[in-house]
Formats: sequence, structure tokens, C-alpha cells
Amino acid sequence: MRTTFDIPDDVFKKVKLKAVGEGVSLKEVVTRALEREVRSETLSAKERKERAQRLFSAFDRARNKWPVGRLKRGELYDRAGLRGH
Repeated sequence: MRTTFDIPDDVFKKVKLKAVGEGVSLKEVVTRALEREVRSETLSAKERKERAQRLFSAFDRARNKWPVGRLKRGELYDRAGLRGH
């Protein structure tokens, strides 16, 4: 769907820099942010806590087990079993 909305200049610059730094489109960064916002409203406090624990556990495993350098978000989520959540 196509839509138009105003974004404050400072926010736009930060998002654009993030997209360039990750090598993805501005649309992808904005879409991910919107998906997180919608998803966070549907998760209970317990679910958010469990998800955070799995994510931190994946950080530990990635650092200690797989010294492969910096991981992309998708790779970390795959290792934590969070893909698609």
C-alpha cells in the first residue's frame, strides 16, 4: 500500500543512515519498525520477557560458540528461534 506522511527531519536522517548502514532500503527499515510496534502491542508482558530471554541467550551463544564476527539481525533471530515472531 502506498501512503504519504510527514517525518521530522532528524528522525528521517537517523532512519536513512540506519538503512544505508545495514545495506537495506528505507522502506525495509520503516516496515520493520512498524511491524515491531504492532507486534509489541499484541504480546503479553510474559511473552515479551520470554522473547527477550531467548534473544539474550542467543547473544551469549553467538559470542561464545560461534565467533563469526558481527551478526545481522536475521541471523541472530534464526539462532534464537525467533524468526517469524
